[in-house]
Amino acid sequence: MSKLSVVPSLVETTAHIDDKHAFEFWRYSALAGFGDVEPVRPREPFSAKRLTVTIGDCILLHTVSSPVSLEIRSRHIDRNAQDMVVIRLGLVGLGYQTQLDRGGRLSAGDLSFLSRSRPLVTGTQTPYEEIRLAVPRATFESQVGSVDALAGHSISELSTTAEARANLRRLASSLAWMTECEAQAALEGTLHLIGRAIDASASARESHLPHATIASLTQAYVIRHLRDPELDPASISNALKVSRTSLYRALAETGGISAAIRDARLDLVQRCLAAPGNERMKISTVAYACGFTDIPTFNRSFRRRFGSSPRDYHAAYGDGTCDAP
Repeated sequence: MSKLSVVPSLVETTAHIDDKHAFEFWRYSALAGFGDVEPVRPREPFSAKRLTVTIGDCILLHTVSSPVSLEIRSRHIDRNAQDMVVIRLGLVGLGYQTQLDRGGRLSAGDLSFLSRSRPLVTGTQTPYEEIRLAVPRATFESQVGSVDALAGHSISELSTTAEARANLRRLASSLAWMTECEAQAALEGTLHLIGRAIDASASARESHLPHATIASLTQAYVIRHLRDPELDPASISNALKVSRTSLYRALAETGGISAAIRDARLDLVQRCLAAPGNERMKISTVAYACGFTDIPTFNRSFRRRFGSSPRDYHAAYGDGTCDAP
């Protein structure tokens, strides 16, 4: 019977480097290729230790270090490299991060998220211990959530994240001794719990938002994006950072979010057909411009809402020479 091998791992440390050269060693070894890295306290002795474990396309880093600052600019991003997303759990120390105009202070216990395909600023103000789990974008989005919605954000230490945080710590402490199959199963379980923590955190925030507020925000967003044919409940949920359930509840009395999008587009078509100077415009052209992609469905919806077909409505406001769809 063949012996099962454990996943690849590596320990790096400055323990064998003199104080004068410790940071430079760390910069050009453990932090090589990350971006512009600087020590936060250059006059103080620097020390660091890191465990790196590789699980397929994913990488786990468990680091204890003196404070550093990191900036990844556009010139540091390798467009040909795999798009990775970083999940960070702070264990000790105070930190910060900014990406996509989002971010702020990070404390021990916070879960935070960064995309390696966008510029970012991150670092710590004190000596720190952290766990970072880097996963491909496709893996993150299938098991955790939308990268574009989460990059730069953090989830504070709450009861809703306790299970995910504890599981990530257990993963970091035992991963280096697991086989490939064990590590993959443990990783998938951890990502699942982090996804649940994100959902629970969002629900906790949403519970403080009145339905009237969510409805108002939704209606304003819909009006601004009516002409986008990709506008749908999922895109609105991601943009407003509220769950689809909350959207449906907030708009239940008016028929739901899909009905709100449809009716707003129909109202826009009606205004366009009635506007002076549009007498010869094709109805199908107006419908497509207002975000509709299926003309027969549009015709039926228009008749139900306004009591006449688009052709008859247009004829009533024009000279009758317009082309019907």
